[in-house]
Amino acid sequence: MNHIAFTLYEIGISPLIIILIAIFGGFFLLSFAITTPNMDTKGLLRVLHSKPQRKPDGSVEYTDGD
Repeated sequence: MNHIAFTLYEIGISPLIIILIAIFGGFFLLSFAITTPNMDTKGLLRVLHSKPQRKPDGSVEYTDGD
């Protein structure tokens, strides 16, 4: 079985592109790690099935949609 190998330069990937991929990949992993605790089913359903009421101090309280 013959193997064909191309260098990164031959397929058009420069060191700059590798650095950009690493930066954006790291940003994605960091943002995913930060937002994951807020993505539980109970919290999502509370937000989706309620009517938010903004308080004078800027915080939001989720009450029943009735």
